[in-house]
Parts: sequence; C-alpha cells; structure tokens
Amino acid sequence: MTETAAERYRELTALATAAGKEMRKHERDSAEKLGEKVAAGERRAEESEKVRDELVAEVKQRWTAAMQVVWDERWLRSSGLPAADRKAPDASPSESRLAVHEAFEDLRDAITKPRLPTGFLSRRKKS
Repeated sequence: MTETAAERYRELTALATAAGKEMRKHERDSAEKLGEKVAAGERRAEESEKVRDELVAEVKQRWTAAMQVVWDERWLRSSGLPAADRKAPDASPSESRLAVHEAFEDLRDAITKPRLPTGFLSRRKKS
C-alpha cells in the first residue's frame, strides 16, 4: 500500500493538530493549578498581614501599659516605642506574644517589688 504525499500530509497535520490541542489542554490545566496556588498564596499573605497588624497593635498596647506602669519612676527615661530588632531570632506570633507578655510581667514585678523601708538604712548621727 503506497501513500500519496497528500495523505501523508493529512496524517501529519492531524497529528500536529491533536498534539497542539493536547498541549493547550495541558497548559490550561497547568494555568488553572498555578492560579489556585497564587490565590492560596495571596490568602496566606493577607492572613499573615492581618496577624502582623494584630501583633503590632498588641505590642503597642503593651508598650502603653508599660509606660503607665513606670510613669512614677522619674529616673527611667523613654524615647518611645523602639523599632523592631531585625537581628532577633524568628518567632511565631504566639511566641512573640508570649515574650512580650513575659517582658511586661517582669517589668511590672520589678516596679512593684517592695522597696527598702526608709528606717532600714542607718542614719548618720551628727556629733
């Protein structure tokens, strides 16, 4: 059985057409999967941004509370909320909240710790 050039051309164009359709289907599927991954990434980024904003608000609240605790301590100078320490080790939001809470509690305990009574120190007697 001999094929004519026209028949062979038809077979090749049919194969090329089928391959093109298959490739377009594969690309559509890939694009759909990538679109879903991008959407999931955007949702995670939005959630992370929301958590970061909440954490920053909590830290500012704790800072304000700390400044109220030390208000009567005239010797302690404050220049406002310090910038974030970029050299600090990475921590989850819950670890960060816990660290801020513990630092605040330590500060409050240090400030409210009983002081030496005034009569405790011996006074110098004048001769």
